Amino acid sequence: MAMALIASSLAACSGGNSNSASNSNESSSPTPSASADTTSSATPAPSDTSGQPVSITVLTEGATSVGAGKLDELLEAKKKELAGKSVDMSYTPGNAFDVESFPYLYQNIMYNKLKEKNINVEMQDWGWGEPLVQKQTAGFLAKNIPDIIVGETQMPGFAQQGLLEPFPDDLANEIRQNVADAAWKPMEIDGKIYGFAAQPGVSSLFWNKDLVKQAGLDPDKAPTTWAELLDHIQKVTAAGKGKFYGGGVYAGANFGGYLRFGALMMINGGNFAVDGQPAFNSPQNVETISYLRQLNAEHPAGLMVNTSEGAYFDAWYKGQLGYIIDGPWMAQQSKDKNIDVGMASIPLSPNGKPGDITIGAAFTSVPKDSKNKEAAFEYIRAMFSDDIQQLIADSNVRSPVLKKIAESDDYKTKHPDLYTHYLAMSGNVQGLPTFAKDNTKAWQVFGDAVVKSLMTKGDIQAIMDDAQKKAEAITK
Repeated sequence: MAMALIASSLAACSGGNSNSASNSNESSSPTPSASADTTSSATPAPSDTSGQPVSITVLTEGATSVGAGKLDELLEAKKKELAGKSVDMSYTPGNAFDVESFPYLYQNIMYNKLKEKNINVEMQDWGWGEPLVQKQTAGFLAKNIPDIIVGETQMPGFAQQGLLEPFPDDLANEIRQNVADAAWKPMEIDGKIYGFAAQPGVSSLFWNKDLVKQAGLDPDKAPTTWAELLDHIQKVTAAGKGKFYGGGVYAGANFGGYLRFGALMMINGGNFAVDGQPAFNSPQNVETISYLRQLNAEHPAGLMVNTSEGAYFDAWYKGQLGYIIDGPWMAQQSKDKNIDVGMASIPLSPNGKPGDITIGAAFTSVPKDSKNKEAAFEYIRAMFSDDIQQLIADSNVRSPVLKKIAESDDYKTKHPDLYTHYLAMSGNVQGLPTFAKDNTKAWQVFGDAVVKSLMTKGDIQAIMDDAQKKAEAITK
């Protein structure tokens, strides 16, 4: 998927789809593509003792990746690259634009805001997923780490290990008051914030309206309970007669699965871990996995737990699944595949409450060993400025996290589906936990147990009890 905000670059672990975008701008004195946000312009500009600009090193931010090199040079190079293509570089805040130009516009605005603060930026590309984690771990050990790092599921673990700098109190308070929970709550530990995501995702329910109609259901009415969702899914499977199925949620034994069906666990009051220790066999988790077993029957054999999440989403794009739980990019991506798609909050279990797992969330943090912490936090502050958040709102691929934009009547009117997504980013929103020891092994024990529960007729409580014992032997 070539959309700049869709999430594969953001979520190598989550399996969301995105583009590997690079960005562009004038190199010497670029003109902002959006009106300047002056809310923080009075902040003194960081500088060294000689008054020269401060230079910070920043890892590329997933969907806004620009590779490696100085930001102004990268922007100029990208502009030349795009010059011969049909990419609309114009943009008026509040209006739609060609989403392929998003990375250019995003970095253009960031460049100008930081230039006002006397901050130069050098971008470094350390990749994503496991290669990124390995490089970051080595960097921490060698005390040779960029001023700003970015990542997804590994970031809470880095914070728990004391490797990240807590946000200054004034910045943390400003974020808590003005920004949706999903952008920072997963990175809050013992009352301190250690990371921020400018455009995080949480999962929602999507459905193929054509298949739903074929099942005799109202394509414009979303199921609101687990029982109702299962009933709709079963009716779609029956109508498909082997050509298409009701679907539900991907549940493979990998982070792509945990990030998606984990939302159902949160809704039902369950969790993966508590204080770094496994919580696999709780009654709430067993109930959720029992529900997943019912959903598994409404898929082609083996698809729901396929080790390749790509196979699951291919089935959706080919019109073979009626319902799916995924991140916000699925709305626009489905439309691009000519799927008439509905979108709503994930239905609730009988005793459940709204809850979700961040997905495709690139959390930006300042390491303890950063050499320019003041300038680094100015970079983070720019990420939730009016201009950047308005740009995200206008993209119609992710919802903004700045409350005054997302909760405005204008945004609700122009982007009703993504406003639903914004509402889901508040409240009980968590990231995937990090286990106290042998994180990878503990996750694999959990994933294998879930797959066994779904693919056999074994007693789910007994399977999860066994997984709990195995995981405790690993993590304690």
